Amino acid sequence: MAGTTVVCGLDRLGLRIVRALVALGDEVVVVAEAPQEGLLRHARKAGARVVEGSSADVAQLDAVDLRAVRCLVLTESADLVNLHAALAAREVNPRLRIVMQMFSVELAERASRLLPNSRVLSASREAAAYFAADALGLATVPTRHVWGRHLATHPGRTDAHLVDLGDGRFLTPIEPPRLPRRRRSRRLAELRRAARAFLDIRLAITAAAIGVLIAVAVTVFHNALHLSWVDAVYFTMTTASTTGYGDINLSGAAGWVKIYGSAFMITSAISLALLYALAADAVIGARILEALGVPRAGMRDHVVVVGLGNAGYRIVQHLLEAGVEVAAAERSERNRFVGVVRRQGVPVLVTDGRYRDSLRALSVEGARAIVAATDDDLANLEASLIAQELNPDARIVARLWDPELAERAQRQLGIDACHSVSGLAMPTFVAAALGEGVLSIVEHDSRHWLLAELRVEPGSRADGMSTASLEAAGDLHILAVRATGVERWRPEHAGRLEAHHEVLIAATRERWERIRALATL
Repeated sequence: MAGTTVVCGLDRLGLRIVRALVALGDEVVVVAEAPQEGLLRHARKAGARVVEGSSADVAQLDAVDLRAVRCLVLTESADLVNLHAALAAREVNPRLRIVMQMFSVELAERASRLLPNSRVLSASREAAAYFAADALGLATVPTRHVWGRHLATHPGRTDAHLVDLGDGRFLTPIEPPRLPRRRRSRRLAELRRAARAFLDIRLAITAAAIGVLIAVAVTVFHNALHLSWVDAVYFTMTTASTTGYGDINLSGAAGWVKIYGSAFMITSAISLALLYALAADAVIGARILEALGVPRAGMRDHVVVVGLGNAGYRIVQHLLEAGVEVAAAERSERNRFVGVVRRQGVPVLVTDGRYRDSLRALSVEGARAIVAATDDDLANLEASLIAQELNPDARIVARLWDPELAERAQRQLGIDACHSVSGLAMPTFVAAALGEGVLSIVEHDSRHWLLAELRVEPGSRADGMSTASLEAAGDLHILAVRATGVERWRPEHAGRLEAHHEVLIAATRERWERIRALATL
C-alpha cells in the first residue's frame, strides 16, 4: 500500500531511492543536514518534500510525523547514526518498517535479528561483486536474483524470454556473475613473495659472477697444484670463505699461484660480502616496501583498484577471494582500509591514481584489469583513460554515478564497463522499503516493475482463479508457481491458482497491491 516514506540522507543512493519511490506512488519526505545543492534540487524536482535536519534527530523533528509514516529508509554512511535513528524512530512508532544501510557485517546481522520488520543492507556489498566480476570478464549485465534465478532486461529473444516489458525489451534469465573462490593461504603467499625477492636482478648477476670466479679458481688450482677435481673444489671453497684448515696450502706453490690465491681471497671476500648485502636488501627491503605499500616492480596479471572507499575495499575483498593478485591506490594515508588490505598482502600506494606515474608504479602495463572506484566521476574517468593508454589490452571498469555519462563513456571511450554503486544497490533498497513480499524491482522505460512473491490463502478470491484471467488486465505477469516444493516457470506454470500456491510475479505497484489483496483473506 502506497503511503509516506521518510528517507534520511540525501546522497547519491538516497536520491535514486527517492526517485524510484516517488515513481511508485509513495509520498516521500527527505531528511538531510546541509545537503548538496544539486542533490537537493533533483530531490525536489522528483516530487519529494525536503526537511533540513539531522538523521539522528528524525524522531524529534516537528516537520516529520513518524506515527503516520509507513517506512523509514536510512542511507547515511555512518552505521552508528543509522542505528541511533532507527532505535529512536521505533520508540515513536513500534510498527514502523525500517530499512537502513550498515557497512559492518557483524553489526548488520545482529541489528536485523533484533529489529523486527526491518532490513539491514549495504550498498557497497550489493554492488562490489559486479565490479569484481566485470574486472575478471565474467559479468554481463546487472541482474535481479529471485527464486534461484537471475533475471535481467535484454533485447527480445524468442528462445528464452519470460516477460515482454514493451519497447523490444524482455525480462530474461541469464547467468549471474560467479566469482571463483580460490583463496590462497597466507603462508604460501609469503613464500611466493620471498621467492620473488630472491629473483632480484642485482642478486642474480652477483651470484653468477661469484660462480664464474669459483669455477676459474677450481680450474687454476686443479692444474697448478695437481689436485683432484674434488680437492680443488674443497680448497677453493675453504679459501673463498677464509676457513682454510691448513691441510692444503700454497707454501710450496709457484709465485704466480700465490699471487693469484691472494687476489682470489680478497675478491671472493668482497664478492661474498656484496652477495650477503644484496640478499638482505632483497628480503628486508621488500618487506619494508611492502609495509609502506610500494608495489613490487614487474607485477603481472593483477588487478589495479584505484580508490579504497567502502566500494573499493569490498571489490578488493572479492578479488582476493577469487585468488587474484591486487594492487591499489588511495589518496589518503588515514583511510581506514589502507592498513587492512596491506595486512592482507595487497600493496597500497598512497597517491592520486589519476596520474600516469602513479599507475606505472602500480605496474598497470602488466595488469589484467583496472577498476577506478573513487567517489569522483572525473577522477575515475581520468584514471580509466590513462590506464587505457598505458595498457590497451586491460579491461577497464569505471565507477560513474551519472547513467547518461556512463552509457556514453562505455560506448564511445572504449571503457569495458561503467557502473554506479547507487544504481546497482537501489533496487534492493527500494524493494525492502516496499514491504514483505517484494523481492526486487526492474526499471525500464521510466516504469518500475516489481518482482514479488505471494502465497494464495485458502478461501481467498485468488483461490481457483486462472492465471490467464489475472494477466488479462495487463501490467502483471506470472513468472512461476511453486506447489508442494516444485517450481514451474513460465510458460509451463500452473494455469490455475490454488490454495497454498506460492506465486512469483512481475507487476506494477498498483497491480501488485490488487493481487495481494486477492490472495489474502
